[in-house]
Amino acid sequence: MSKTVYDYKQEKKFDVPVMYINDRNFTRLENPYFHHSSGGKPIEEKTRVAIKYDDNYLFIDFECHDNPRLDQNFYIEDNSPMFNQEVFEIFISPGEDASENYWEIQLNPNNALFLGKVKNRYKNEQTFDVELIANEIAKIEHSVIKDREKDLWKGQIKIPLPLIQDPINKNNKVFRMNLYRIISKEDHADPNWKNDDKNATFACWSSTMTKEPNFHVPDYFGFLYLE
Repeated sequence: MSKTVYDYKQEKKFDVPVMYINDRNFTRLENPYFHHSSGGKPIEEKTRVAIKYDDNYLFIDFECHDNPRLDQNFYIEDNSPMFNQEVFEIFISPGEDASENYWEIQLNPNNALFLGKVKNRYKNEQTFDVELIANEIAKIEHSVIKDREKDLWKGQIKIPLPLIQDPINKNNKVFRMNLYRIISKEDHADPNWKNDDKNATFACWSSTMTKEPNFHVPDYFGFLYLE
């Protein structure tokens, strides 16, 4: 399921994915193959995601398959620059419109959490600022399990709904959201290795369609509806 939107300049029209979830059962993404952030072609690796909500939380379960380099991720502290290596990410903001303000939530195979409030002034020109938020304040619950035999890692993220809701419209039932995954494509002996477009795959639920990997393009966020 998809929806047609325009970019922030009202010049380009494109389709973004839509997901409806409920407060009874997890709803799984129909397609387990994310897309390259550059060009939009499906990636080879599977990423399974299921989402639900209740009165208090948004629950996101994910499985990152085809990931043989689980132990070559070296960030273990929250709000460290773990995006330099392998991560699963959620960008989300309340409302129908693509906002310049959104939450950036990351989890890595070591169960380290990154949490930031993003101000993206021009939406897709890499002029954004990130305010780091301590999880003692946000109170996101999260867990990770590594399965080395199957080359996968999986986790759950429980996001308090009041954290991501509009402070004025606290009963908002629609969000703009994108999901991402960074996957290493080669071995790394240096614990300070950094990903780039040659040694890693930058994948999106809704491709940001940029020339170079760039997740910070809220116009391309999909829609999440709470039924």
